[in-house]
Amino acid sequence: MNQEQRYIRLAHILARLKSGENMGIPELQKSLRSLERTDGIKLECGIATIQRDVRDLKAMGCPIVYHRSKACQSYELKDKTWELRSEPLLGGDEMTAVVLGAQCAAALLPKDEAARVCDAAKGIFKVNTRSFLAGVDRESLRLLMPPLPRETEAVFAQLFDAWKRRRLASVKYRDEEGGDTERVIEPQALLLHRMTWYVRAFCHLRNAPRTFAVTRVVSVAVLDRTFDDRPELYNDLDFDTFDGREQYRDISIRLNAAGRQYALTHILHSRQRFAADGGSFTMTLPCAAKHLAVEWVLAQRGNATPLAPVELVEDVRKACKDILASCGG
Repeated sequence: MNQEQRYIRLAHILARLKSGENMGIPELQKSLRSLERTDGIKLECGIATIQRDVRDLKAMGCPIVYHRSKACQSYELKDKTWELRSEPLLGGDEMTAVVLGAQCAAALLPKDEAARVCDAAKGIFKVNTRSFLAGVDRESLRLLMPPLPRETEAVFAQLFDAWKRRRLASVKYRDEEGGDTERVIEPQALLLHRMTWYVRAFCHLRNAPRTFAVTRVVSVAVLDRTFDDRPELYNDLDFDTFDGREQYRDISIRLNAAGRQYALTHILHSRQRFAADGGSFTMTLPCAAKHLAVEWVLAQRGNATPLAPVELVEDVRKACKDILASCGG
């Protein structure tokens, strides 16, 4: 559907009804057909299109009533002061983006922020009643994603506010060993990596860039001080190198069929490759963060065996011994 044509038709139908004269479909068709435009847009249309446009105007709140009698069938605009709202009229691709954006917001953003995004999407849906993929029910496109952890939602809401308003934040951060530090940070960027939120920041305590897991932030106070953008801290980040932590290099892992299937759905590196080796597969990748690689191998529950580098093999063995010890084995 050509959205520009549709908007022009809606505006023209509304203008004719605002003239004070009730009009039927034949009169509206004739008026649209006779409308000359220098941009070459043709507004001539059929009965069904007029009926659809009137329904769309009603869906926007336009007080149009339909009079039907043997002598006359016409539309009347009850409130001549009603104005056509200026929400965007979108096509299928744009509406797909809105639907996905609203669902991502609902699943991934703090509640108040998600509510604002979803309310904006609802306003767009009201105006674009028939322009989403030729009438496909938008509820049939679903993102089934885990919600934000309840324990971190309030902290994330404050960090999101500081990032959006470019305000410094005073945070208490708990490291992997359980130690707490108080820091003032510039929340330069928010990163969603493997379904976990991170803050890419400039840390005033360390006077250096740092990446903080939102789940490890204990408390936040948004300060009334702004900061300047540092795009060099986040422009070059990607899936493989986002946090800058220590990495294994030249990794090789043997997988059985189940392990390969897991690797296809839980990607460890964007350039991981597979080579068939009898009944198994060898997966190679240039690098991976140490903490992620060990967790990934353990999650395979025996379907993955690290081959190289030696440090990865030893770290996985140590992690297995620690698990056995914690279980009393």
